[in-house]
Amino acid sequence: MAEALGVALLGCGGMGRTLAQTARKLDRARLVGVWDVAPAAAEAAGATLEAPWFTDLRRILADPAVGGVIVATPNYTHREVVEAAAAAGKHIFCEKPLALRTADCDAMIAAAAAAGVHLCVGHVLRYLPVFDRMKQLVDAGAIGQPFAMRTSRLGGWGEAAEWRRRRATSGGPLFEVNAHELDYMRYILGEPESVYATGSQTVVTDTDYEDTVFVTIRFAGGHHGVLHSSIGAAGGGYSGVIQGTDGVISFTNWPSRIHVHGFAEGGARETIGEESLTAPDAHVRELTHLVEAALDGTPPPIGGRDGRAAVAMAEAAVASIQTGQAVTIRPA
Repeated sequence: MAEALGVALLGCGGMGRTLAQTARKLDRARLVGVWDVAPAAAEAAGATLEAPWFTDLRRILADPAVGGVIVATPNYTHREVVEAAAAAGKHIFCEKPLALRTADCDAMIAAAAAAGVHLCVGHVLRYLPVFDRMKQLVDAGAIGQPFAMRTSRLGGWGEAAEWRRRRATSGGPLFEVNAHELDYMRYILGEPESVYATGSQTVVTDTDYEDTVFVTIRFAGGHHGVLHSSIGAAGGGYSGVIQGTDGVISFTNWPSRIHVHGFAEGGARETIGEESLTAPDAHVRELTHLVEAALDGTPPPIGGRDGRAAVAMAEAAVASIQTGQAVTIRPA
């Protein structure tokens, strides 16, 4: 067994640099190179991260020191980069969304399986303190069987790279941002079956997609989830409710707070404030999955199937907005 996994960063944008810095903190990993199609970005990241830099993808993937890669390129390039990494025999961590179409997700999953490498997906929201604690509460039976969930994530879009302002390259907020919320609802409620969504472009006008959407998802077992998302909301806010057969969890993420309400006489109540909402570093946890998969053969807890499911929900929501019809989700 190798003592440490040699990791290469593919894509030197802000998220990529954050993940590479995290990889440098891991006891069983070392950053051995960075790559970007833009020479200036690759060189700057190489200098900051104290790693060799490349602009030729084939060259960095041919380096025998590279055992795993972090894919943090723009969304529309994920399939091409992941397939190249798989063909080179590298274990893969891919930032969300896994891709912009379920067909691409299927091809990426198949490529990793054919190459015998692990594919991890960056749905880091699961590991942030509020969401990590809520899953612990659900698993402990604090509210019985969860069957409904509502999440509201509102904010501004701000300055965005050109590729983020186009549906063809980013997928729009449902892929670029709300892949997190869609994944988390599935994490709590189970497999999605159909989606109905509505949306409009009212405030943010320099994009070619909706700035505000409502998405209703039917999950297996008669469970239901609703997402209210907007990139055109002044002030912002992040809140929601998980409803169970024995109680309700309500939460805010800005600021971090959880309330648990039960049906017992007087109502079993618990409030968990920000000072009590701690968890191990979320990026460390997700990149540890890559290391453990590569060095120990441990299947990642958030893999290609999870990434595909979030993409399927986002894809169905866009189709529903465009057609005005509910869209059935095809299983993996």
